Amino acid sequence: MLKHLSREGLVNYREYGGALLTADGERAALGVVRRHRVLERFLTDVLHFGWEQVDALAREMEHALPDVVVDAIERLLGDPETCPHGHPIPDKEGHVAAEPQTTIGALGSGDVARVREVDEFDPALLDFLRQRGLVPGALLRVSQVNPIDGTVVVEVGGAGATALAPATAKAVRVSREAARAPLD
Repeated sequence: MLKHLSREGLVNYREYGGALLTADGERAALGVVRRHRVLERFLTDVLHFGWEQVDALAREMEHALPDVVVDAIERLLGDPETCPHGHPIPDKEGHVAAEPQTTIGALGSGDVARVREVDEFDPALLDFLRQRGLVPGALLRVSQVNPIDGTVVVEVGGAGATALAPATAKAVRVSREAARAPLD
């Protein structure tokens, strides 16, 4: 496979030396990411699939649709900036916004943050997060961090407290916000 991609000019490959994407390879990869994320948004916003379902469905569809169809879907959706999981959608030229690097697990007690994106590879995790309101755009406050095992307790949108295991807290990326009284 790598030899084929090398012949196509998409990777620089040396046997036993690894492979790196070329500029053309990076553009092609970002094109696939764009198709995938636009399709995820279409599946949730128009066809009303759950966000825990759309990653697998988009993977099945992303290579079958021509760019002209993806462009039309994107226009229909109003040129969304992110997929349902909060990841930025690359534009047609391959530019993509920076993704947040801070996770809930890196926050301290009393910190307030807004959910920006979540890992989408585990449907059970997505269902858990959705049920607790931990979706992109949600405002949260860390009420407690267990110094022994790293469990983080958060309050989301004024709802009750939710304890997050360290692995779950690392799967949710956030941007810090100024502390406010009520969570809205």
